[in-house]
Amino acid sequence: MIKKIKNIYKNIDLTILICILTLSIYSVLIVYSASNQNIFIMYKRIIHLCIGFFIMIFISQFKDIFYKNYAYIFYIICNLLLIIVYIKGHIIKGAKRWINIGILQFQPSEIIKIILPIVIAQYINNNYPLKNKDLFKTTIIILIPTILVYLQPDLGTSILIIISGMITLYLGGINKKMIFITIILSIMSIPILWNFFLHNYQKERIITLFSNNKSLKQGYQINQSKISIGSGGKYGKGIFYGTQSRLGFIPEKKTDFIFTIIAEEHGFLGVCFILIIYSILILRGFLISINSNTFFEKLFCTSFVIIFFINTLVNISMVSGMLPIVGIPLPLISYGGTSLITNMCMFGIIMSAKKKKEYE
Repeated sequence: MIKKIKNIYKNIDLTILICILTLSIYSVLIVYSASNQNIFIMYKRIIHLCIGFFIMIFISQFKDIFYKNYAYIFYIICNLLLIIVYIKGHIIKGAKRWINIGILQFQPSEIIKIILPIVIAQYINNNYPLKNKDLFKTTIIILIPTILVYLQPDLGTSILIIISGMITLYLGGINKKMIFITIILSIMSIPILWNFFLHNYQKERIITLFSNNKSLKQGYQINQSKISIGSGGKYGKGIFYGTQSRLGFIPEKKTDFIFTIIAEEHGFLGVCFILIIYSILILRGFLISINSNTFFEKLFCTSFVIIFFINTLVNISMVSGMLPIVGIPLPLISYGGTSLITNMCMFGIIMSAKKKKEYE
């Protein structure tokens, strides 16, 4: 029994565990505040955290052979779930992104963000060095879930899915000439995307970002968000005393815009504290990736860390008015079970790649 516990402990990275535990405890506090001290939401958040921690520790015990053997199966299952979402998904605020099976409600679009890098890493591992035909095949692998998520509609997550796949391809040694061609084609396709693929509200968000004259209607969310961030000052107004939150000016305050609550209630110092924890978590993830045993592990671990960094950066930039508003939650802090558990799964997989001989 003691030996089994020791084996489990060897696969757990203490730095990652402490960082995630710190963010998790803080998230309970800030979600409770953002929900106007709704005790039911706080209890639900605690349940999500307990499930997430159990899954993270459980996944950290797997070896890379497990992901190699089942990567494509998980990919197919995720795409089938995305098709089910498109056909019979649960609609919330005009978006069909959830599967509701009674006591459980989850977003398959969050799950595909960790499955896709593993699939691409597995493909690269089996076909290295990549040829032009491999680029075509991996592009199809990336585009299938991207299109299914875009149709929900969820532009922000679909963009992140493309980025997650392309990051893994880049790390896998894709021809630099092909990267340049892809960038040029992407830029050239902007007018087509604008006219035929973006919804009116998505166009309005982009126009609002670059407009000096933000109307009350179009720029309401970002204006209120900036007021909330700026009003926190150096030390903040104190937990439960954020006026922008209390008076209902901040939209989606416990999910996408929770960073504004952090800034208003805990100020510049509170924001710095959170950013330091994120930085330690990201740096530790990179260190594990660099020291991992196989090329396959290095690929998906590095991809996960970069994806986590991009998710964090996009959310903070979005609520600060530096990027258009997209439905991207703040990792490990925003309210939402699927996003939380997905991120914990991601770090569980990263911990499973830890070079054991360095810690034994």
